Amino acid sequence: MKHMALLVPPDVHPGFGLAGIRAQQCSPAELLQSVRELMQDERVGAIAVEERLLDHTNREALPFLEKNWSGLLIVLPAPDIGEVAREDYAMQLINKAIGYHVRLGG
Repeated sequence: MKHMALLVPPDVHPGFGLAGIRAQQCSPAELLQSVRELMQDERVGAIAVEERLLDHTNREALPFLEKNWSGLLIVLPAPDIGEVAREDYAMQLINKAIGYHVRLGG
């Protein structure tokens, strides 16, 4: 049975481990070599690359590597680092109690 390999930056590697997902950490400079090595592994049927690992060279080279491989190569979008909107505790309780979001205004 084939499995998926995940290539992620070092800063998110521990998070994948906490979720029980086996991922391989990699830097942008190591990406192409890591992808080539995984493509040689007969057990790997899909490779997912975190978007932040892509630089100009990697972005152009990955499609050429994929053409000579029978597996699937995908790019995972980078996490959104934007500011998270926080609801107040009362609004969270109301949403939980009635089952959907309500906008209270005056």
